[in-house]
Amino acid sequence: MFSHCRNTAVGITASLLILSGCSNAIEETQTSLSDIEAQQEAAIQSFTQLADLESRLQSEFETVLEEDEDLSTLSDGSAQVHTNIEERRGALEALSETSGELLSQHEEMTQIDSDEISEEAVNGVLDSLDSVTGSLDEFTSAYEEQLSSQTAYFESLGQDDSSYETFQKGIEAVNDEMEGIRALRIQLDEEFVALEEAHSTLSSQLEETSNE
Repeated sequence: MFSHCRNTAVGITASLLILSGCSNAIEETQTSLSDIEAQQEAAIQSFTQLADLESRLQSEFETVLEEDEDLSTLSDGSAQVHTNIEERRGALEALSETSGELLSQHEEMTQIDSDEISEEAVNGVLDSLDSVTGSLDEFTSAYEEQLSSQTAYFESLGQDDSSYETFQKGIEAVNDEMEGIRALRIQLDEEFVALEEAHSTLSSQLEETSNE
């Protein structure tokens, strides 16, 4: 009789451990999804900041042209346009941190193992994370090059040998670089939408599993 009770207890304990393992895997996945959502929000804030600063750059540049006769504030780095560049560089650093956090979530999700969680839904999130982080790295790298080009351009306008040709060619070069960055931004928008959809699919599946 005691042997039967012990075997029964062992069986119950094993079942509880299995259920606990499933529950933990679901909770870990839900936590990862919450962290991913938080990073998406952080990325949106950074992109919004970039857009706001970009929209102000033209008027800040015009102010320099109107108020600084010899354009010395452009060459010495004290003009507002240089502050604008540094603020955008800060937003880029935040985006790089976001990319790193998303990579960490990718790594954590690959370690989660449970038959209760849809492999297809998990892979959808992982694939989307791969795309987003890759494009974020490409975007931040290209944008940093753009900021360096803008800095060099503004500084050149304050030099003694600066001419209208310097002004015109610099504007054209900056605009050309911005076109490539805009294309990357559009691509990122699409990839973030895909990530959100994959996130929603997996989240719904986890909720259904938890309610069973």
